[in-house]
Amino acid sequence: MVKLMKVPKSIFRQTGDEKIHVENLMEKFFVNTKKYVQSKLKGDEDHYFKIKSASFSYGSRQVNSDNIVTYVEFRERYIIAGIFETRTAFNDLQFTFFRDLSCLEKPISQ
Repeated sequence: MVKLMKVPKSIFRQTGDEKIHVENLMEKFFVNTKKYVQSKLKGDEDHYFKIKSASFSYGSRQVNSDNIVTYVEFRERYIIAGIFETRTAFNDLQFTFFRDLSCLEKPISQ
């Protein structure tokens, strides 16, 4: 059984700072979550997992937000982990991690 790592705390970076640490942590977090789900389901199906990214906006006609969500999609139905990249009021970057494994609590249909 794969040990599930804790959801990382939010990280703040100034706009000019490199995001390498955050990207490495995001990759480690996503890979750990994927391996944990595979171990729970006793399967090795990589094709069930996709990493996707999207911008999000707030109901206006023009999208002028650089807020991004990057997430792990499982079986084209469940979002099991992700990270929000948003701007603070001081124009700093904030990275907020999340995980939702509630889909494992019920039988997952093929």
